[in-house]
Amino acid sequence: MILPLASGVFAPVAPSDRPVCWAVTGRLGGYSVGEFSQGNIAPHVGDDPLATSRNLNSLAALVGVKETDLALMQAAHGSSIARVHGAGTFPGVDSLITDRAEVGLVAMGADCAPLIFCAFRAGDTPLISAVHCGWKGIVSGVVEATIVELRERGATHIRSVVGPAICGACYSSSTDRREMIRSSTQREVAEAVLRAPGGIDVREGVIAQLRIARIEPVVVGGCTYGNPETLFSYRRETRTGRQGIVVAMREFQVPA
Repeated sequence: MILPLASGVFAPVAPSDRPVCWAVTGRLGGYSVGEFSQGNIAPHVGDDPLATSRNLNSLAALVGVKETDLALMQAAHGSSIARVHGAGTFPGVDSLITDRAEVGLVAMGADCAPLIFCAFRAGDTPLISAVHCGWKGIVSGVVEATIVELRERGATHIRSVVGPAICGACYSSSTDRREMIRSSTQREVAEAVLRAPGGIDVREGVIAQLRIARIEPVVVGGCTYGNPETLFSYRRETRTGRQGIVVAMREFQVPA
């Protein structure tokens, strides 16, 4: 079964809340082989479908649901959000949000940053979200758009977990791309993304956006490019698998 890099539970903070389970994965402990070994969770990268299905079932079990309860996104590197009411695959979006218990939301990445939110609401059930964010997501504002949506729907206390992504030292980029980031984001975000000379650090940009929104995230995993034994990296290998992050709101209390 897939071995998580980290996992946890956001405990209820009010009688109307539900516990929210999350887990971050790398490439260890799954059923895929070759360039997809071991823990690839992406059905679209050319891996054996049976192996991918077994990995997704293992991923779902990390948060106490089944593979048939998972909601997956087909990321478009934009800021579109899907309001999810059940399992399935949602094309053309980079953020999933639900208020339904027993639905597992999944974000994948192989250099881009996967992250989740748990948003508690006074007198109502929590909201959960999974987000995929690359450099285009930084520019389009997918993280900010998700936070706005959560707050517009009543979130009063938001928690977040950010998974592994490529670091700025390993992700050299063109001057034009760096200037696009500089001109389209807040100064604090641009400074975080462009801290490495000539590079782009997406995860630092995500963290900066979260802190501007007064959300202090849990950060899991290192640089995808620099850790080939434990993490997939598209920039390093091109044909490769995807690690990810999963979050599910449970109907009943679960052990931490």
